[in-house]
Amino acid sequence: MVMLNSLGFKSEELSSNLKDISKFLMVAALAAIGLNTKYRDMKKAGINPMLHGFIISLLVVMVAILVIYFMGMV
Repeated sequence: MVMLNSLGFKSEELSSNLKDISKFLMVAALAAIGLNTKYRDMKKAGINPMLHGFIISLLVVMVAILVIYFMGMV
């Protein structure tokens, strides 16, 4: 898609529509995941999976910030 857009084979309107569709599908997928999540199962699993997910997310953010800093984009 990037190559087609860069070469001019894709119009701005098509690009905008594809972005909107992409956002909608992402929201629909996340909603489907949320609707299939049972509070009882989360309570049974405990805090460890949530804590693990938070720590991993924090590490991803830290690495991204370091990469941006060392690439001189700040």
